[in-house]
Amino acid sequence: MKIIITGAGSVGSAICRELVAEGHAITVLDRSESAITELSNRYDVTGVIGGCTDLDALREAGAERADLLIAITASDEINLLCCFAAKKLGVKHTAARVRNPEYSSFAELTSADMGLGLIINPELYAARTISRVLRLPSATRVDTFCEGRVETIELTVSEDSPMAGKSLYNLREELGVSFLICGIKREDEVFIPNGATEFMPRDTVCVTTAVDDTVKFLKAIKSYKRPVKNLMILGGGRTTYYLCDLLRRTKTDITVIEKDPEVCRGLSLDHGVTVINGDGMRQDLLIEEGIERADAFISLSDVDEENAISSMFAANMKVPVVITMISSLPYVSFFQRAGLDNIVSPKHSTVGQILKFVRGMADSRGSEIRAIHHMMAGALESLEFNVTEPIAGVTDIPIKDINRRDDMLIACIVRGKDIIIPSGHDSILVGDSVIVVAKGTALNSIKDILK
Repeated sequence: MKIIITGAGSVGSAICRELVAEGHAITVLDRSESAITELSNRYDVTGVIGGCTDLDALREAGAERADLLIAITASDEINLLCCFAAKKLGVKHTAARVRNPEYSSFAELTSADMGLGLIINPELYAARTISRVLRLPSATRVDTFCEGRVETIELTVSEDSPMAGKSLYNLREELGVSFLICGIKREDEVFIPNGATEFMPRDTVCVTTAVDDTVKFLKAIKSYKRPVKNLMILGGGRTTYYLCDLLRRTKTDITVIEKDPEVCRGLSLDHGVTVINGDGMRQDLLIEEGIERADAFISLSDVDEENAISSMFAANMKVPVVITMISSLPYVSFFQRAGLDNIVSPKHSTVGQILKFVRGMADSRGSEIRAIHHMMAGALESLEFNVTEPIAGVTDIPIKDINRRDDMLIACIVRGKDIIIPSGHDSILVGDSVIVVAKGTALNSIKDILK
C-alpha cells in the first residue's frame, strides 16, 4: 500500500521500520530537513519537507493516490486537521494520534464526518494496560482478546515455583488447569516451547488462558497475588488522568505525587484521589507518604530517567508491584536489562495499533484481524483472527494435520460460548475467533500460518 506518515520523530521512525519491512511504499512528511534526511538514509522511504497541513506538501507527498495517511505529530489539532485535509484530497483512509482527553472524545464523536479510520490514544492504551496488571499483579503484562474472554499474561518463574524443573507436558498433567504456554524468554533468547521443554527459574513465560481460568492457574503455580488496593503514582499527566478514571469504580486507595499545583488541583477535583504537591524524586517524601505500605508503585512522569530511578527505589523498598513508563523507544530494552521487568511504553503501543490497522486493510480474505499484541519485548506477536470463510489447509482439519510453520502456534479457539485451549485433535471452523502466536513473522491473515 501507499502510506504517508506525517512526523519524522521516534514514533514515525519506528512505524517506518515496521511498514517498510512489510513491503509498503512509505512517504514521510515533516518540516525538519535533517529529520527527513536521516530517515531517508536509514530506510527505503520517500521524504517530503513541509507542513502536514500544507495542501501543496500533501499533494507532493501523493495524497491524491495514497491508501492511508498516518498523522502522528506532537499536536492533536494538527493531526486532526491534517487527516481532514488529506481525506478531501483523496486519501482513502486516515489515522490520527489524539492524546488530549477533551480532543479524544471529540475525535471519537466526529470520526465518521472527518474520515478518521483510527484514533490512536497512547496514554489511554497505557492506562488500560496498567489497570489490567493491577487486577492481576502476579503478571508483568496482561493482554486481552475476544472481548475480554481470553487473557495472555507474562510472568517470571520463581526459584520455588512448582513450574521450575518441570516439563510442559508434566505441568499440564499436574496442575489440572486449562492453559497454553505461548513463549519463553530465557536470558536473551525467546522461543516457542514444545511438550518436552523444561522451565527454569528466572524464565519469563507467556501464558494463554480463558479469563475465568487465569486466577486458577496462578493459584495452582502458587503465584497469585490479590488485586492492588493501595496505589502510589509518581506524576499527574495524561496517563495518570486516564488510569484514575479507569479505577474510579474500584476500591483502590490512590495517592498521586505531582510537582505542578494546577495539575494537582485538577486531579483532585476530577477524580477525588489524594494528591501530594511535591517532588517524587525525594526519597524522604515517598517514605513520608507511605511507599512502604503501598501494594504498587507506578512511575508516570514525563522524564524516563526519573521514572527509572524512582522505580528502582520502590523495588528496593520491597513494593510488591512496580510499573515504569518509558517513553523513549531505545530506552525500553536498556531499562529491562537493568532489572525493571514491568515497563509500559505508550510509543510501543502506538506502533502496535497502527500495525493492526494497516494489516486489517490488507487483502486478508477468509479472516479478519481483530487484535495484535507484542509480547516478550516485541519478540513475539499475538494476533486474534475472525475466520469468515473456509480456508484450504486451515479449516475443518485437525490442527496436527495443518502444514503450519515452525515459528508459530495456535494458542486459543473461541467458538460461540466455548473457549478452547486446543490440542492437535481440535479443528478451526468458519465463525471461530483464533489466537495465533508468532515469532518474528508478520501475519496479515490466518492463511499465513501455512508453510
